[in-house]
Amino acid sequence: MNRRQLLNGMAVLSSLAVLPVPASSSSLASNPKARALLSLLRSPSAARQIGYAYLKTAAHEADPERLAILILSGADPLGMDELRVFVANRQREDFVAGRTVTVEGWVLSRTEARLFALAAV
Repeated sequence: MNRRQLLNGMAVLSSLAVLPVPASSSSLASNPKARALLSLLRSPSAARQIGYAYLKTAAHEADPERLAILILSGADPLGMDELRVFVANRQREDFVAGRTVTVEGWVLSRTEARLFALAAV
């Protein structure tokens, strides 16, 4: 998979299908915001791989509740459509503001890196 395929397939969150993702830990299972964010991912297994790589450099963020707070800071309670739009806008804002990280040679917005990390915790 190349960068363009990832960005077209996963990072353009406004076009992602809403699919449920089973919770992997009790803290994730009890966190509806984290579960809602994970439901934005079309390919949780691909996101998980990128998330693991991101967490190697940001281990202090390896907590579902912390990641959900970091991704959703400033958001009012959102329905799924609003959540998808909010995350996509936050991703674009990250690129404009230079809030990016490099993960295995790929430049990702901080928001998408955190979303992928959420799939890995």
